[in-house]
Amino acid sequence: MRNSALALVAAIALSVFAAAQPLSSSSADVIDVSAYGSSLFLALENGLVKSQDDSLKWYLSTSDYGFPVHLEAAPRHGLLVLTDRAWLGLLTFDGRSLWLRLAVDPNLIKPGTSGIIYANDTSLIYAGKSVLLVSLPKLEIIWTRDIYNKYTGYSLSPAGDAVVLVGFNTICSICLMNEEKLVIVRNLRNGKNIIEGVIPHLKTATVLWRRNWLVLVQWDAIKVYDLNTGVLNTTLKAYTPPQSHDKWLSYGFSPSGELFYYTCPDGERLGVYVLDMERGISRYTVLPIPARKKVLSQLADNWKLAAVSYDSSAGAAYCALLDALTGEVHTETISPASPSIVLKLLGGTAAVIVDRALTTIPNQRAPETNVAGSATYSVAVKVVDDVGVPLQGALVCANSTCATTAVDGVTTLKLTQGRYTLVATHTSAETYRGTLDVSGNITVPLILTRLFTLTVKGVLENGITPPSCILTLVKSSDRAWNTTAPNCTAGFLVSRGLYTVVVQFDDQMIEQNIELKEDMFLLVRLGEEKVKLVIEVVNKSGAPVDNATITVFGDSGEVLASLDERGTITVKPGRYLIRVEAPGYLNWSAAVKVYGDTRLQAVLEPSRKPDESQSLALQELVVATALSGAAGVLAGLLSMRFRTLSRVRSFASAQLSRLKSTFEATPHTKEKGVKRKD
Repeated sequence: MRNSALALVAAIALSVFAAAQPLSSSSADVIDVSAYGSSLFLALENGLVKSQDDSLKWYLSTSDYGFPVHLEAAPRHGLLVLTDRAWLGLLTFDGRSLWLRLAVDPNLIKPGTSGIIYANDTSLIYAGKSVLLVSLPKLEIIWTRDIYNKYTGYSLSPAGDAVVLVGFNTICSICLMNEEKLVIVRNLRNGKNIIEGVIPHLKTATVLWRRNWLVLVQWDAIKVYDLNTGVLNTTLKAYTPPQSHDKWLSYGFSPSGELFYYTCPDGERLGVYVLDMERGISRYTVLPIPARKKVLSQLADNWKLAAVSYDSSAGAAYCALLDALTGEVHTETISPASPSIVLKLLGGTAAVIVDRALTTIPNQRAPETNVAGSATYSVAVKVVDDVGVPLQGALVCANSTCATTAVDGVTTLKLTQGRYTLVATHTSAETYRGTLDVSGNITVPLILTRLFTLTVKGVLENGITPPSCILTLVKSSDRAWNTTAPNCTAGFLVSRGLYTVVVQFDDQMIEQNIELKEDMFLLVRLGEEKVKLVIEVVNKSGAPVDNATITVFGDSGEVLASLDERGTITVKPGRYLIRVEAPGYLNWSAAVKVYGDTRLQAVLEPSRKPDESQSLALQELVVATALSGAAGVLAGLLSMRFRTLSRVRSFASAQLSRLKSTFEATPHTKEKGVKRKD
């Protein structure tokens, strides 16, 4: 979408420590909730976005933008808010706000059918049958995709450079019953779809981003494929869940794609199955809450799962927060309750909005009202790369408490005693994930593997870039990256080390070993491809001419070949001069540029004098034309008279330098023949 089509509106919307209409501590009229650092932020029905402790507030101009429906934290940028009038806003903490009007049906923007997903400067907005990818902080739309029915699955890579979409894209009722869903995996860096296709009996799909594995959850099994191959003909792994797919009440993946889960009835209670896709480890837990038809659930990468089961007959919502690794469970019952439920898993906390009232599990208070006696400790985290260089700007999070490292790679978190999931991310390094036990003031060193950009480009000896080739990067026997590269150019984001680069074009395969220490551009030289030049000699009626002699000259006038009346020569792409002689016919000549397999037809005219055919002359005007064939083979048709000159070789060289126009013979051009009479 063009920049001129982006509706960016700046407004002063941030009021810090402002005395506005007070809210009760019960946080009534909450539409959505998100976590930024250690603080919860609420989107309220009256158009206000605020922190839970009232220290930060944004007043949306509801007459212009509408009321908030979804709220999502965008670390390093601020808060994203999606309104019921299809406006997307970025609320920053320095007094600015930006707004973008989205080409989405506002009627589809409501809890359950729409939402926001954020990862590393990229935001995915979904609403029914529409998906938009937006780049931050400028709020620029970088890709949109609509389908017939609706999307049912969405995933962004942690680096924000790839997306997975799953949905119904058909008007076939039987196809809908058989859950034939469209799967799209798109690389946002090069704007190409890695895979797009319809898969039958599909519940959902994702990519395990760290391994680049495509995971398909089908009726009979959970199947894993290597996305690097570009084809889905070999299954790497397959898992059969203990409960059949028609028993699942809810299901999905953790954000990174590492974990899959579903909920199901287990007697009167709710069962939860969690599977580690890479290691094959699974856990099954029965929660102490009833299983009902409406179940909402979310799973985090740290095995924390939040679930809400709504009982319409009792008018109650039964909530649970489960650590699937340890089996620890927190529960809460909300009564009375209606089907209007929003569930979010924010770090180690489940946030449940029922009838616009917020409940957190475990029950939390505002940050300034800590429970008496709970000490706060200082945790200094130093982030360096794998050679010890400090990483500035790394985002370090202990559950929902986050901070960014300074120039020296150090940041400090204020944490209470307990166990935390520690995550450190940086745009030029692999993500670190581990556990952290806090019982006092500590210093934690973290080492992140530095990533570098390796750009590989293949070119032919004559400087021409192939339209496409296959590029493979191999680091070890069990780690490789493979891609079909348009213009024979591709980039890889990898760690330092020794690599083998393989470039395949036609029947050529060039290998080159490199040591990657920094961002690198590698130019791989390919041998020029060979093409076939077929020359047919016929008369005006199209019959072959006997006893014809065909001479092929190079660009500098050297004789390359002497052929019979139907000759074939293998040459490199380039410019050539063709001369044809036959008894009883005028001599014929043409200059031609050859880029692919070419068939050139020389149509000879009868000579007027008995000895005219014996002349060793070439025509003064040298031209070639081509007609494209169904298989990409060319047929050129020329019929010309000539003036006599001496010395074939010297004339060819001088004549080529004097050409004013040359018709190129390629498999993709079509031009009419040019005739000239002396």
